[in-house]
Amino acid sequence: MRKVSAHYYLKPGGTFGKHPIIVLNDDGRIENIREQKEGFREEAGLAYYPGIIIPGFVASIDRQSENADVERIALVNGVLRIKRGIKSLSTEEYINPWTSICNLVNEQAGFTNLSHYLMKHTAKAAHIAGEAEWGVIGDGAKPGLLVIQNIDLRDFSLTAKTALKIIQR
Repeated sequence: MRKVSAHYYLKPGGTFGKHPIIVLNDDGRIENIREQKEGFREEAGLAYYPGIIIPGFVASIDRQSENADVERIALVNGVLRIKRGIKSLSTEEYINPWTSICNLVNEQAGFTNLSHYLMKHTAKAAHIAGEAEWGVIGDGAKPGLLVIQNIDLRDFSLTAKTALKIIQR
């Protein structure tokens, strides 16, 4: 059993929940999520990651591809769930989602909604792939977890130091 927390997390509907405690079983499946409404409080066995916890990105590669480099590149870019053969996801944008998100958010500074781009590469991509337990942080799901660190949490904007870190594969 593992417990993780952060300032915020991406909820299944595309909003941000505050001060989550996400309980994972030994297989990485989410057992329980609760928000600390009165603010963050430490508890035994809780690992805290400053930033925003999001589900692992979802992507697809061509069914015929034997190229292991594609999967390694995807992992470095936060793609924790890959399905072979879903052509609607087989683009460079989905192999490098974090780069795509950063570029779009920076191009659209002040006019974008970060959660929209995150949902595109998590919940929406999982839905297209037909894998309901991927792409969402919810009870029973097994999305893998990432944390976006060094982000401006007042307006959810990226900074020059914003980075992605894998919490749970």
